[in-house]
Amino acid sequence: MMINNNKKQSIFPLLWVMLFDHTSLNITFPILTLLFFDAQSSLFPADTSQAVRSMWYGLCISMPNIVNLVVTPILSALSDAFGRKKMIFIGTTGAFVFAMTAGFGILWGSLSILFLSCVLRGAFSRTNPIAQAVIGDISPKEKKVVYMGYLQTAIALGAFMGPVLGGYFANQFFFKTLNFSLPFFIAGAFAAISCVLTLTIFKETLGVRRFTSPWKEFHWHSMKKVFTNPNVLRISIILLLSQISWSTYYQFIPPILKTELHVDPHQLGIFVGLIAFWLALATTFGIKILKQFFSMQTILLLSLYLVLLGTVMTFVFFKLHLSGVWGFLIWLAAIPTAVGDVIAFSCITALYSDVVEQQEQGKVMGVCFIVIALIWSVTAMLGGVLMSISALLPLMVAPVGILLAIILLQAKFGKKLLYVVE
Repeated sequence: MMINNNKKQSIFPLLWVMLFDHTSLNITFPILTLLFFDAQSSLFPADTSQAVRSMWYGLCISMPNIVNLVVTPILSALSDAFGRKKMIFIGTTGAFVFAMTAGFGILWGSLSILFLSCVLRGAFSRTNPIAQAVIGDISPKEKKVVYMGYLQTAIALGAFMGPVLGGYFANQFFFKTLNFSLPFFIAGAFAAISCVLTLTIFKETLGVRRFTSPWKEFHWHSMKKVFTNPNVLRISIILLLSQISWSTYYQFIPPILKTELHVDPHQLGIFVGLIAFWLALATTFGIKILKQFFSMQTILLLSLYLVLLGTVMTFVFFKLHLSGVWGFLIWLAAIPTAVGDVIAFSCITALYSDVVEQQEQGKVMGVCFIVIALIWSVTAMLGGVLMSISALLPLMVAPVGILLAIILLQAKFGKKLLYVVE
């Protein structure tokens, strides 16, 4: 059994760790689009068809999530036994190994090494669920959704700085020698900083151990109890449906911008970075403001409507072939999409934390990320297939999941979820 005595512990060390960790991981995200769709990429001959590039893109962005399905819930559950700090250190170290492996794979023009790096990323670079368990450890119940929002702010700031840095360094320096590898080596440096911060300023939050072996906490029955909790299952369905829309949008808006509007690396980095900037604004200010006027149920529903609005607007604007000065409407449509998703996700993670015992925080966040990994891997592969048929098909599919989530929340299912919230 674990006795928590860390309620007064500051969340700032965790936020610093997550900021550098997510800057590292997100430096590389827009570069993956360039690796698969730019004619100068060292991974493919210049005359490789878009269909082949799309299929490989879908496979490589889905692979980390496929691996996450197995590894992340295990590491999250182990954090309930061995402590949060050890598992976060494994995650930040994994981010470093991923970045360096991918960088050398690109430098050597090896698609197989890049693919291996995607597997490594999935296995060892997922700190989010453990960080959410830390919030569950140290936050008072009445402030939990706000603290979850602060965590998403740190993640979003990293996701803002990373793509902007990655887009800037993509082909600015020594490109003939390095190709697109330089941003990955820079990402490795940020990951190394995150490792050092984990070892130095982050303090364990799990509490006092009252048993000899931590393996006594890690057993199938304790995990099954969380996995089969009816409230956890209901929350997971809403998360699953909402993530269909967000994952499809976020994973395929960069290649669609590249292939349809022919944006350059710097513009692509700024677009992806701005998405994260809207995420940060929403979690820093939006949640606190909304919480003063609305219930959790209403906030969740309003945020889902925002995602629906943004994804529909994005598809319509692309379908109208907007370009030039009117192309800013596509950038504008990213605001409700991003703001709605991050507020909904903060509500959902707070709900997960509220419906289980203190010693089950790591396990329930593992469930959360099983759902996320499953959906992101499926939409990545499906989106790659759809994009090989027509560039805009992923955007056509994106609003479906969020629409179903809204319908469920307004039906009897939503009343049961309301009972959980209240």
